[in-house]
Amino acid sequence: MMEKPKWSYWSIAVMGLIWSLMGCLNFIMQTDADFVAQLPDRYHDLVMQRPVWATASFAVAVFGGAVGCILLLLRRAVAVQVLGLALVGALATFVYGVMALGLASEAILSTGVSGVVAAILLWLSVASRTRGWLR
Repeated sequence: MMEKPKWSYWSIAVMGLIWSLMGCLNFIMQTDADFVAQLPDRYHDLVMQRPVWATASFAVAVFGGAVGCILLLLRRAVAVQVLGLALVGALATFVYGVMALGLASEAILSTGVSGVVAAILLWLSVASRTRGWLR
């Protein structure tokens, strides 16, 4: 019989899912030209000039994070690989932010926090697999 995860596992997985779903909503909103047109010039330019690789990494980060958290909630071991990919996407998104804006920007703070959250979720998935909580 499989050991059951502690309450902290469920809490982190649910908070990670909420965070990732907010990122998915942000990504979807950035595909709406009317929404992007209302952004401050700096962010408008950032979205409009973003290269394909940066847009793809943003999508991998947020949608991978959401799918990975759902897999955690379903206690599936494949969450490790999906959340690993999400972390790569988050790091690539951070790199683009630094390249486009430099280090002195609130956009860097948000992408940096996203990278930290992605790393925590990956850690949780690896630790959970090790503990036998995932199948």
